Amino acid sequence: MGAMLAELISLAASTTSPTPSPDNITSYLPSRHDLFKIAVAILIIVVSYLLARLVRLLAGKELRRVKADPQVTLLVVRIAFLGTLLIGIIAAFTDLFGSPALVFGGFGFLALAFSLAFQDILKNFIAGIFLLLERPFRLGDEITVDNHTGIVENIEMRTTTLRTADGEQVLTPNSLVYTGTIINRTRYPTRLFTVTAKMAQTGPRDGVLDRLQKQLRERPDLARDPAPQVLLQPNADGGATVEVRYWLDYRKNDPVAVQAAVGQLIYQAIQSAG
Repeated sequence: MGAMLAELISLAASTTSPTPSPDNITSYLPSRHDLFKIAVAILIIVVSYLLARLVRLLAGKELRRVKADPQVTLLVVRIAFLGTLLIGIIAAFTDLFGSPALVFGGFGFLALAFSLAFQDILKNFIAGIFLLLERPFRLGDEITVDNHTGIVENIEMRTTTLRTADGEQVLTPNSLVYTGTIINRTRYPTRLFTVTAKMAQTGPRDGVLDRLQKQLRERPDLARDPAPQVLLQPNADGGATVEVRYWLDYRKNDPVAVQAAVGQLIYQAIQSAG
């Protein structure tokens, strides 16, 4: 029994791994040369980021100086920033690993993994670029998309920013804007507006439409071609509704103020008939 126990103890001692020495531990740590290369790569990335911001600032300043289209400016400065930053990252990893082929192969693998993991972000980013290239609307246009109406303030990396008439900010994904139905309410210089007012069941109506038509044609803020229209629509209760249709250059005139003025003309014409 004692001989068997001694044999087991000697077998366990022979199979136990030796205690690691300090030399074995330090062999797994990066050398000073490796740490220096890592520090240089980080420095290259930081410098390329600062340089990319400087390029974006100078490009945007120059494009605004020559009064380039705001969407073209936004697209160019964005490409300049990302291009400069990407070149810096490639240079940093090339200096770190010492092989451009290895770096480009790794970037291809990372691009595939990124596209699968963040496909929604990538889809919105690409849709934003196409919106800037195709320009179905411009910055400052009033559009309706996804049941939201507002003025386009910015086309960002992921979303399109709208400002509604109530002062609310709406962020719509670029992919939804690009693939959805867009109603551009300010694409053309003039728009059709309609103002209505009810008339009493009793009372004279002769000459109301003619006087109102003449007053509307004398207003310089209303478009002359097509000319304003004044219609009388009968109601089921025996009364009538005066309907005025006019075209307005909304870029030169305030639609709300003009609508209020036209409504005042309709009211005065009805009151004078009574």
